[in-house]
Amino acid sequence: MNRAAAVELIYLAIALVATQAVFRAAIWSYPQGTDSLEPVSWAVMLALLAMSVPAVMKAARKPRN
Repeated sequence: MNRAAAVELIYLAIALVATQAVFRAAIWSYPQGTDSLEPVSWAVMLALLAMSVPAVMKAARKPRN
């Protein structure tokens, strides 16, 4: 794994943690919406993961400098 791919994976992990933190705060502040916010948070995280796959693959194919 080259450096660019590692950086992309670190950014992905940070984005997933930040997304989870935002949704946890939303669920905490609006407990009645837990049943609707929980699936939306997982869908958003899956979309974030799916959208980052091309960037990670592009970075992984890049030759090392």
